[in-house]
Amino acid sequence: MVSRLKNNELSLIGLLLLVIGQVLPQIDFSIVNVALDVIGQSLKTDKTGLVLVVSLYGLSFAALIATGGKLGDKYGRKRLFMIGIMGFCIASAICGIATNILTMLTGRVLQGICAAILLPQILATIHTTLEGERHRFAVGIYTSIAGLSVVIGQVLGGWMVSANIWDLGWRIAFFVNVPICLIIFVFGFFYIPETKNTSAQQHMDVKGIILFILLLSFIIIPVTLAEHWPLLWWLVIGSVPLTMIFWRVEKNTEESGRKPILPPSLFKRPMVINGFVSEITVTFAYPGYLFVTALCLQSELHYSSIESGNTFIALGAMFFTGSLVSKSLSQNIGDHKTYALGAILTVIGFLGTIVLISDYQANIRFYELWIATGAVGFGNSIMLTSA
Repeated sequence: MVSRLKNNELSLIGLLLLVIGQVLPQIDFSIVNVALDVIGQSLKTDKTGLVLVVSLYGLSFAALIATGGKLGDKYGRKRLFMIGIMGFCIASAICGIATNILTMLTGRVLQGICAAILLPQILATIHTTLEGERHRFAVGIYTSIAGLSVVIGQVLGGWMVSANIWDLGWRIAFFVNVPICLIIFVFGFFYIPETKNTSAQQHMDVKGIILFILLLSFIIIPVTLAEHWPLLWWLVIGSVPLTMIFWRVEKNTEESGRKPILPPSLFKRPMVINGFVSEITVTFAYPGYLFVTALCLQSELHYSSIESGNTFIALGAMFFTGSLVSKSLSQNIGDHKTYALGAILTVIGFLGTIVLISDYQANIRFYELWIATGAVGFGNSIMLTSA
């Protein structure tokens, strides 16, 4: 029997609620991948619209996650988590009832914003409410779920869409979030403690936030839409001076004694630079591979949603295996060599997927891709843990 909160310490039930809250946005990022083909047919949209369904979620999330963390420090992490989980509930319902691509994109942007609000509060709450072995256990659960949930979304999404539960088709992938979010919201009042950073500054780096959103938009929008509007590639060129302006604003903010969303002083440390580059590489390559592979399997090879999802079973299994052995691997050969090994295996998996799909095309079955996807899963896992 798990007791309620004692001395503001996070209980096991509270941890479970936070972890489920963590899983929902991460699963939702990938669960859509295996439903893209049927979503496109249902909403009568082309590949550009489908790419926006994925990219706008990622853009709104990436642009605001740092802001979400600062808001939690200032106004209370439980409060922001609860706001985020209810917002995610509403946004999921909007996606589920969408009858056109504009409504779907609106829901996806709202999902990304709410994910950026709720996700930073989870690890911050764990850090401030747990100590010792309990803290290590909770952080271990958090990190394991973080990478695995993306793969779970691919497999689970394929099953749900193909099962056509209650004749909802792809819509069940969004509607399933609603009752789960409501349960988290109700029980969260009793089992999640409120914490905040009492020394958090009142200042919000509004200029930095706006510039960061613009910078991401200048990069992501051309990649998504330039096929139809080639002039958008000029935005990529424009991102260079915009980066310089952003850097100057952040530097001035830091020198004035306020906290920017991206402190330039951090990048004076070689370890921070290496970690930043490593994490960026992993973060962009992994979801991109899942999205492109799923889209190719469905639109070009005419895989069903469940076949597309099943292609990534080996990836999930090997990701979990990698998370179990990565620590001992790093101790034996060092973090740098472990990261390099993971990168090599990941690239081999990427190339293997390309070769198998290109050579065998419609004749390739999902289980024949398991060697390639498994290499990506294992390699990415040990890269992530050693970065």
